[in-house]
Parts: sequence; structure tokens; C-alpha cells
Amino acid sequence: MDLEYTPEQEKLRAQMRATLEAVMTPERIAAVSEHMEGGPAVRECVRALAAANLLGVGWPKEYGGQGFSAIEQFIFSEEARRVSAPIPLVTLNTVGPTLMHFGSDEQKQKFLPSILDGSVEFAIGYSEPGAGSDLASVRTTAVRRASKQGDEYVINGQKMFTSGAAYADYIWLAVRTDPDAKKHKGISILIVPTSSPGFTWQPLHTMPGISTFYTFYDDVRVPVSALVGAENQGWQLITTQLNFERAALSNLGALEPLFEKTLDWARATELDGGRVVDQPWVQSALARVEAQVAAYKLVNARVNAAMTKGGASTGLDMGQASAAKVFGTELTGQVARELLEVLDGNGVRRGSDAPLRGALESAYRQAVINTFGGGANEIQRDIIAMAGLGMPRAPRDLRASN
Repeated sequence: MDLEYTPEQEKLRAQMRATLEAVMTPERIAAVSEHMEGGPAVRECVRALAAANLLGVGWPKEYGGQGFSAIEQFIFSEEARRVSAPIPLVTLNTVGPTLMHFGSDEQKQKFLPSILDGSVEFAIGYSEPGAGSDLASVRTTAVRRASKQGDEYVINGQKMFTSGAAYADYIWLAVRTDPDAKKHKGISILIVPTSSPGFTWQPLHTMPGISTFYTFYDDVRVPVSALVGAENQGWQLITTQLNFERAALSNLGALEPLFEKTLDWARATELDGGRVVDQPWVQSALARVEAQVAAYKLVNARVNAAMTKGGASTGLDMGQASAAKVFGTELTGQVARELLEVLDGNGVRRGSDAPLRGALESAYRQAVINTFGGGANEIQRDIIAMAGLGMPRAPRDLRASN
């Protein structure tokens, strides 16, 4: 595994940086900075990124992408983070690739081009009030019935933590289609338009200030063509999509740009007759962060190598994907906290004259949310133990006590 970027990759980075800086004007950055969860400003920005041919870096050419590997995709993520570009991670990096695997020809033709041009956005509908850590316990039902328009599914139930639901065009929905089967065997995935009669949502506000959503399904009807893959075989799609999501959350490319900008500020800012960077405690903090960023890059190099080798799949088993996700999300929070201490009040300012324009404070809040995305990190540690290390499942009461 080569840990250095090739000259061709560095040239691509320079091209991406120039294009991203042209797209992400100060006006666009200001417009999306307070609305990174979604909304008209974010959608307009995503479409501009798509028009600049930036979204499909790691997608196969047969689906309209540029055909590069996960390594180039990570380079894009790094550069996008430098300019605070909003990337539709769930739609682009998880739903799209899963559709490539399991979608029908009709679904691929309908959704993949629209994902790449930024005109379609998905939200994930998995968690329920009684099925969060144990996703296989989903109780939202989809009953197949005949109608004048052909067979359809009638959906009833409730989901929670459906992030982005208020801005999404479709919900990637896990439903129970066989109530008599073992819980992992009776689940299917449906693509549900958010414009469907009977679909509603309510905001669920979180302490980090980032909203997620409850979603409700009251006799929501979709045609059988909304089924992705085979009926009652949805668990495989869920694990595939979650592997993509966990790999993506570990691979956001956020740390090095934040570290470099903080270091530049500390070198240029005067304090007590010297510079901020001359303070011993600042030097210690930045040295720790540099080591943490180096470790982060090594983990991401492993993830990128595995994904590149895996081709159309993630190339990661569940244990690897979970380990990368736990490490990446928790380290992002640790690094952001240390850098905020260095910047002091400057780290939370959002004005155009602020050192990082609020990007560091935003990354710190988002890091908390990301520890839950793709499955809470406590559950990921169970997966690492069982799927990665071959250890027995811990008793439920023991896990609860820890």
C-alpha cells in the first residue's frame, strides 16, 4: 500500500482545488454555512458542484462518473472540506453505490443520473422508536395489495432520526414485508417519494443544534417498482448501505484542512510579545493534533486501499468499516476540541474575517452527530468484536451496564 499520492493525483488535486474555489464563492459559503443540513441554498450549491463535474469522482464511468478510485474520492473530500462545500454524502456515497449493486435497470436509469446532477436527494429511514441499535426489529409494515394501477405496497409506521427528511425527495425505507419470518429475513427496502400522500415529518432537535426528523407513514402507497432488490432480502441492502456510510463517515477528509488553517493562524497571530504558536501549551496541543492527523491519514489510506481493491463494493468487511467509522468520528471530535482551545473565541466566530469562518466549531458539533450516523459507536464496538475479531456476542445486560 503506497502512502504517497502520485504526481497524477496531486495534479488532480490542484485541478479540483481551483474548480472548487471558483464554485464556492464567498456568497455561496455564507449562504450554506448556517444550513449545512439542507435547504434551497445547499441544493443550489450541490447543483453547481455537479455542473462543474465534481460529484462523480469515484463513480464508475458506466454510471456517469469519472471512474477514479476511492483514493481520488478522498482527495476530493479533502479539497471540498477546505472550502466548506456541502457534499450530499448519504445520497452520493451510500445510496448511489448501493443502487449500482442491487437496483433494477429502471431504478438505475431513473435515479443515478439525477443523483450525479444534484437534482435528487435521499434520506435514510431505518431507526424506529423500538428499533435503533437493533435495526432488525423494525415494525414499519409494507403490505402488498392489488390496485387498478397494478400491485402496490401500503406502508404504515413511524421512523425517527431520519436526517435530512425535510429536504429529501425520497426516503430509502426499511420495512417489514413478512411479519412471520425471522426478523432479519422479513425486511425489504422501498424507495418512497416524500411527496406521497400520507407521508409527514416533524423536527427532532438535538443538543449540537443539528436537526433530525421523525417521519410518519399513514397508508403511504408506492408501486412494486419501488422495491429495491428482492422482497424480504432487504437486510443485505441495509448492511451494504451502512458499510458505505461507515466508510464515508471515517473518510470525510476534514481534519488536515482544519489543522493546517489553525497552524497558519497560530503562526501569524501575535500574543504576549510573540506569536500564538510560540506558547508552550499551544506547541504541545498542535504536536498532539499533528500526530492524530497522521494516524487518521493512515486509517483512511487503509480504507481507501480496501475500497479501491473492492471495486464496485466497499471492499471492507463489517468489522473494518465499523472500526474506521469509530476511529474517524471520535478522533474528529478530539481534534476539533484541541484546535478550538488554541483558537479560543476565534474558533466559534463565523464572520468573513474569522480565521476558519466557523468551520471548526461546526465540525465539532457535527462530530457528535456522526458518532451516531451509520449506527451508534457503542454498537460499532460490538460489531468490531464479533465481525472483526471473531469474539462472542456480549450479553445484552452486560453491554447495557457498560
